[in-house]
Amino acid sequence: MEHIRTTKVEQVKLLDRFSTNNKSLTGTLYLTATHLLFIDSHQKETWILHHHIASVEKLALTTSGCPLVIQCKNFRIVHFIVPRERDCHDIYNSLLQLSKQAKYEDLYAFSYNPKQNDSERLQGWQLIDLAEEYKRMGVPNSNWQLSDANREYKICETYPRELYVPRIASKPIIVGSSKFRSKGRFPVLSYYHQDKEAAICRCSQPLSGFSARCLEDEHLLQAISKANPVNRYMYVMDTRPKHRMQSWWDTQKDIGRIIVRISSKIWSDERITESDEKKRLNAMANRAAGKGYENEDNYSNIRFQFVGIENIHVMRSSLQKLLEVNGTKGLSVNDFYSGLESSGWLRHIKAVMDAAIFLAKAIMVENASVLVHCSDGWDRTSQVCSLGSLLLDSYYRTVKGFMVLIEKDWIAFGHKFSERCGHLDGDPKEVSPVFTQFLECVWHLTEQFPQAFEFNEAFLLQIHEHIHSCQFGNFLGNCQKEREELKKLSNAKISKQMISLPRSYYIQFIRNPRL
Repeated sequence: MEHIRTTKVEQVKLLDRFSTNNKSLTGTLYLTATHLLFIDSHQKETWILHHHIASVEKLALTTSGCPLVIQCKNFRIVHFIVPRERDCHDIYNSLLQLSKQAKYEDLYAFSYNPKQNDSERLQGWQLIDLAEEYKRMGVPNSNWQLSDANREYKICETYPRELYVPRIASKPIIVGSSKFRSKGRFPVLSYYHQDKEAAICRCSQPLSGFSARCLEDEHLLQAISKANPVNRYMYVMDTRPKHRMQSWWDTQKDIGRIIVRISSKIWSDERITESDEKKRLNAMANRAAGKGYENEDNYSNIRFQFVGIENIHVMRSSLQKLLEVNGTKGLSVNDFYSGLESSGWLRHIKAVMDAAIFLAKAIMVENASVLVHCSDGWDRTSQVCSLGSLLLDSYYRTVKGFMVLIEKDWIAFGHKFSERCGHLDGDPKEVSPVFTQFLECVWHLTEQFPQAFEFNEAFLLQIHEHIHSCQFGNFLGNCQKEREELKKLSNAKISKQMISLPRSYYIQFIRNPRL
């Protein structure tokens, strides 16, 4: 409450930003520890959760008062006119503080009381059992087993404790592969298709430096391939654009060129010919090629596929351009479509969809297992694995199944929700709409194939509200280990819930269970 300077302001106007004659409602603005509340003269309430606020802007004073524009993470834009500039300034400064918390303990989940007893709260945390989900898939089996290698998070802090790996993959192979992969995120099972006996696996990029290969990683990929008795070749799907590889390759050549010249001067008094330098340069560049991308020569029965999804910075910029277009008043239809196209947002959505479709076809048509990775394996990898699984398995198109899918491929596998959603006052360059893109991809599918889904748009919107609300413990933190620590920090008082609407609001009544 120390950030609240003014708790109540009367005669505030709420503008309808898209009306042609600047219509407004007059009412009272209240500022609480968790919400901004506007009550108009008809007693209609407008609530804005502080954690939903993306930005606050205080515009120049006008004859009617001081404008205050609030942009929210759920894409809502609210425009107030506050009569007195001093009151507007106080609210503005308070919202700047209240919308950017410095530590987890100040987030809404730590003070929110849903009127649950300890038993009900515990039941919320136990609602989704991933061991039961893998059992539903038919795992463990003769080819896949549960590994306890990461039980204490010693191999990879951002992976869950329980991981499924090929039965023939020994612990030394797992440990060796983890040292070869960024952040220790070695290849593990994400989804198993019982009928096709094919798997979706996930990991991060290789980080071999100037060493050419990692035998343990090669053995682990071979183990994944052998775990599919129907098809011995498998795909390695790199979700990054291929032009990134070329850019990286050019950088490696520049580094190699510099090192060659320096080393030649230090270690040899002999004159080095241009031909010799080229040979050394090529050898060093080839060894450098192991970093970031698998060397195709070292992996047998592997087919490599680049699918071209851009990084978090491109996506953040694209969304900002889209929001600028949507927030522009008086835009013609042609200008709107031009702005939409130039934002690139739908191109990015298509890239994610294309990757998921390729993955689904590889399993359904070719009976091939697929290993998916991006850079660190927690953004684009989560998008493709979860969307591909949803295309393959009708269970994930039910309400419960979709929540299980999010728990498995996003929450448990370490998508950095708190950084990507800006829960705390951290690095703005880490914020990106990765999960929002996934929800939009699912929305497009529900629009095109409504009978294939048990849920509707309201369900997706509710989930999107809660990834930013910090009201429940589901999406707090950046990995499972952090979430366990936050639960201890709160003395297990944090609630876990994705949906707070009555079931009738989000059920798709025209669903065909056979789809």
